[in-house]
Amino acid sequence: MNKNLLATAVAAGLALGIMAPAVNAEIPLTINIGYGAWITDGERELDDTETPWAGLEWAFNDNWAAEVMYAQDDARTEDGMGRADITTWQLGMKYYGGSYIGRPNRVRPYLAFGAGEIDVDYGDVDTVETTVNGGVGLRWMLNQRLGLSGEARMLYSLDEHRKDTLLTLGVNFYLGAVDAPAPAVEEPADEDGDGVVDSMDQCPGTAPGTRVDSVGCPLPVAQVASIRMTVNFGFDSTRVEEKYFNDLGELADFLKRFEDVYVDIEGHTDSTGPESYNQQLSQRRAQAVVDLLVNEHGIAPQRLQAKGFGESQPVADNSSAEGRAQNRRVMATLEVEYEE
Repeated sequence: MNKNLLATAVAAGLALGIMAPAVNAEIPLTINIGYGAWITDGERELDDTETPWAGLEWAFNDNWAAEVMYAQDDARTEDGMGRADITTWQLGMKYYGGSYIGRPNRVRPYLAFGAGEIDVDYGDVDTVETTVNGGVGLRWMLNQRLGLSGEARMLYSLDEHRKDTLLTLGVNFYLGAVDAPAPAVEEPADEDGDGVVDSMDQCPGTAPGTRVDSVGCPLPVAQVASIRMTVNFGFDSTRVEEKYFNDLGELADFLKRFEDVYVDIEGHTDSTGPESYNQQLSQRRAQAVVDLLVNEHGIAPQRLQAKGFGESQPVADNSSAEGRAQNRRVMATLEVEYEE
């Protein structure tokens, strides 16, 4: 094993990685160092062996980087009678999924591909072969400058048609510019928890769950007012009987209280007689109630709309006299939400 290469690479990498923030070089360069294992093609008749390696990457952006990688060590021959030095250098590209500089993608898978040479020196025989390579890897960023990586890469010899695999683990030191950590922002105090900070809260101490305005004061509580009026009519009649005058007065008072409210006055009949006649009769009944509200109580006519529905909406069974009496009606229903 070439221990001198390993010691030198580790020492240089650690020194550069530790010094990089201090010298503030801020060039998009990553120093890679580590340890790996060769799984050589069987035709080379070499045992698998360990190897140190080192490399450099130049980042074009968050995803693409150019790389150069170098590894050197020796391996024992399968017969145990000799050794061979294995040296390789490779140039290529890496494509990273996600990004880390400035954004929190801590685990970054990548693809690697390129070309280079592998030199296998048996002493009396020395082969230098042109290679292409491809592989996959994973980088785990410990922080914005320091990462750990693992990779599997195959080198294919274009000269000898041999396939060698290099498995590596490494440490990665990024020298480029990184985003400064965001300064801690102190949350402004909000003692009563109403969502308005104390410095702007004009009504401190509001009860939990209270709806407040922009200055922390309670909003008015919504109230609901409603009224329902029903006027029944005699057979084939449009005359409003006197017993319903109080109900009409209450509806008029409601409309005067809520002056922006409009209401439909709905007229209905039983099923006796032709349908077309009943439609007209229901319209006249609704209009009779509208006329009383306008003429006797001063309600603006544009706030009232008479609508006849004929016999189409019964509320009782038309087969009985009692049911038909209930169906001969005019109705008005109102519900208003307001704030005190």
